[in-house]
Amino acid sequence: MTADATRARQRLFVRDPITPDCEIELAPEQSHYLEHVMRLKPGTPVKIFNGLDGEWLGSITELRKKKGRITAERQLRKQGNEVGPTLVFAPIKKQRLDFLIEKSVELGVERLQPVITQHGITDKVRLDRLQSQVIEAAEQCERLTVPEVFEPVRLLDWVANCDPNHHLLFCDETGSGSPIGEVLSQLLAKGAGSFIDNTNVVNHAIVIGPEGGFSADELEHIRKQPFATPVSLGPRILRAETAAIAALTVFQDRIGDWSHRPVTRD
Repeated sequence: MTADATRARQRLFVRDPITPDCEIELAPEQSHYLEHVMRLKPGTPVKIFNGLDGEWLGSITELRKKKGRITAERQLRKQGNEVGPTLVFAPIKKQRLDFLIEKSVELGVERLQPVITQHGITDKVRLDRLQSQVIEAAEQCERLTVPEVFEPVRLLDWVANCDPNHHLLFCDETGSGSPIGEVLSQLLAKGAGSFIDNTNVVNHAIVIGPEGGFSADELEHIRKQPFATPVSLGPRILRAETAAIAALTVFQDRIGDWSHRPVTRD
């Protein structure tokens, strides 16, 4: 890694294509952040990525009055697949939802699907806020992709329209499911293969209930689905954000990408 790449402490998601020597126009909020929060100047090295063209080293060429430009110099990392599970979750209170979104992105989710449940505490979701948080978390944890955020839908509607090739791991607080680690290990034993290394493996969705838990109707409906497996997260009742982090951690450890070594850059 060159000295400039080592000194590039800021990392930004951009929406434009990235090619050698291209100029990237920054969004006003990005320019404001770099100039007034980080106090950076033109010539400062930065890293940029767009989810398609890998990660690039660039330098700030203009930064003033909420206007900024970055010139791409060379590619640091090629674009690769960053496959991960879908996290299906009921919206929770603002501060804890912020935590859930940030940590789920760090733990490798590929898609985020808010759902409205019968015992949920809110049915209001600001997608623009969620999208901003997802981007910020992806910048921080050095992902090459930004998870997709979907419009909220009713849980039972989402299940009814779910692709049967999906495998639903729904976290059942009633204790009817087997430990999630055992379920995932059984998938490997049956030859399903690693979620990361086997391109034929089904897509997985981890379903987290609201603070009040799933309703009896919701539990019955999900259990009837041939592609759904109830799983347990242990003997204690977990908050929704804790349940999501716990489930994603075990997932990545058993069949996800935790077996991969950290990326070594040139």
